[in-house]
Amino acid sequence: MRNRLYYLLSRMFVGRCGFDDLSIFLMSSVPLPFLLSMLLKKAAGGYISLFLFSVAMVLFVWSVWRAFSTKLYDRKRENDHFISSSLRRSLSGTVTRLSQIRDYRFYRCPGCRQRLRVPRGKGRIKISCPHCGSSFIRKT
Repeated sequence: MRNRLYYLLSRMFVGRCGFDDLSIFLMSSVPLPFLLSMLLKKAAGGYISLFLFSVAMVLFVWSVWRAFSTKLYDRKRENDHFISSSLRRSLSGTVTRLSQIRDYRFYRCPGCRQRLRVPRGKGRIKISCPHCGSSFIRKT
């Protein structure tokens, strides 16, 4: 039975786009507005809840529609644009910083706004920006 289901699912996705990075991002964005709509059922006569539930359903339908789309070139172009977007880069940078937050402090250079990583527990140190060369003193 499991082999038959696997075969049917694999046949269904032949010639389709499948779940790429953008579809996965859209699908993973669904729970937040859905949960907020459940929590805010009584707020403003239920209109906020209805709006958030609608946003969650639009994200879900858009993600599934992209996965089953046969226009491979268009979906690839959209996915490439998403991958190169600043939103994607800022999300991956945030995840990296959160994984390193126990060992490092992160500061912005006052001159060029470049993000700098400094080891924790060194006391007050002078930090030099490798990008613009400006220096500033911070506690780590």
